[in-house]
Amino acid sequence: MEDPYAVAGDIHVLASSEVAPGYGVLPVNAYLIGADEPVLVDTGLPSERDEFLESLRSLVDPDDLRWVFLTHEDPDHAGNLLAVLEAAANARLVTNYVTVGKLREGLPSLPVDRVVVVNPGQPFPGTERGLRVVRPPVYDAPGTIGLHDPVTGVVLTVDAFGSYLPELVQDLGDVPEGDARSGFDDFNRANHPWTALVDQARFDRSLADLRRLEPTLLLSSHGVPAPGRTDALLDAMARIPQMEPYEPPDQEEFEELREEMG
Repeated sequence: MEDPYAVAGDIHVLASSEVAPGYGVLPVNAYLIGADEPVLVDTGLPSERDEFLESLRSLVDPDDLRWVFLTHEDPDHAGNLLAVLEAAANARLVTNYVTVGKLREGLPSLPVDRVVVVNPGQPFPGTERGLRVVRPPVYDAPGTIGLHDPVTGVVLTVDAFGSYLPELVQDLGDVPEGDARSGFDDFNRANHPWTALVDQARFDRSLADLRRLEPTLLLSSHGVPAPGRTDALLDAMARIPQMEPYEPPDQEEFEELREEMG
């Protein structure tokens, strides 16, 4: 893991990455919102459990953590969920009901008495910050939910607006434009293949809903901060359904990628 860093007001990035054979690296981020009652968004990679908990403790005493917001159940988001809930005994888990059902398939010990379920459009429970639950325009799990923070103007977009990168940085402006564009297009087509089937007008309306929030910054679980590029990211996402569907590597290409996988 990288050292945590502040990105907007009291929002911090708990940053990591995974090797993406053939593409470079894929950022894997969790976030901590300071708030009057601190909120941890996602719980990191299971392979980095000790490092993740250490990074979290560097930002907040687990006894003071009040909320764990889980965007969806994929292992790179929920990988340390039980460990975090054990360390943060006063925290409650906020997520979507669909996600709860999927979590219980692999985590039968999930403490459901500590769970609060929310839907897009609803306020986040318990804090005075005015956080609101949103549905990102693209996603790879049916229970996916993000957050809008009216204090900073940040929207946490989960997997949407992610990008493969040549190397991990803290600002998308440090990535060559061609690499940033191709990494964005490849990731968002690969992770959300259903976009090739959508009606463009309806897709544009979902992006318009996001634009109406007037986000100052779009923070992806699989991207790096891109200050000043919100409109450009929204325009780039609008073009995804018009592109050819993503075609994964075939067996011959896979054989060439094995070495990168370690």
